[in-house]
Amino acid sequence: MMDSVFQAEWLDAAGLWVGLIFSLLVFSAILGDHLLARLAQYVLVGAVLGYAVAVVWQSVLGMELVGALRADPAGNPWHWVPVGLAAVMLVAGLDRIFTQGRRGPPARGWRRWLRSIGAAPVLLLVAMAVAVAIVGALQGTLAPQFMQAARTGLPWGAPAEVFLTGALTLLLTTAGLVFFVVDADRHLGGQPAWVQRIMRGWIWLGQRAVWLAAGAIFARLIASRLSLFIAELHYLSSTFQATGVGESLAAWWRSMTGF
Repeated sequence: MMDSVFQAEWLDAAGLWVGLIFSLLVFSAILGDHLLARLAQYVLVGAVLGYAVAVVWQSVLGMELVGALRADPAGNPWHWVPVGLAAVMLVAGLDRIFTQGRRGPPARGWRRWLRSIGAAPVLLLVAMAVAVAIVGALQGTLAPQFMQAARTGLPWGAPAEVFLTGALTLLLTTAGLVFFVVDADRHLGGQPAWVQRIMRGWIWLGQRAVWLAAGAIFARLIASRLSLFIAELHYLSSTFQATGVGESLAAWWRSMTGF
């Protein structure tokens, strides 16, 4: 019992120190590009990829695919399709990794055929990722915004702030669409002067609306980066306190200065 408690405490302390050291190494990149910062970044990327692989194995492959194949290998032949694609992609990827950078003639024969076949699962993965991103953007961003703009309308009997909000939403939405769709030089050449003035003003308003939206997105990006920076500083502070380094530094400072 005591050994297990001691081992757990030792692992927790080791994890604190490792996290603190690598956090400081990554944070030191603000001083310039150097070997230790790059090493910490490589370790961080490798840990993230390893964690992603473990999650995929536990939540998808290990439970759904491998478990089904072990229980009944001949039950559903389609279960062997991803296994075959993964094996081909793995072999083709290893062949490309070990032959990369070597001078010589281009791949021929079975190696060229292997690389061509190995590109198929990669293209499938990319296509699925793009499809998921497009569907997510439509369902999570474009469709809700369009429905909100369509429901807003111009409620004549509503209070003034509600009416102004609806009118501004419709105006900026349509102006943004006109800015992206209408080319003033190509589409307005044969139109009357008053139509050109209205459409150019509408396009001008749509351009400013797009700039405003881009500025809001950039501001949110800056705010998220600041939040991550503050969280990292809080993590470093709490880790210093947990490891006892902060108390040691404070005691050393008091012994040196008397405060």
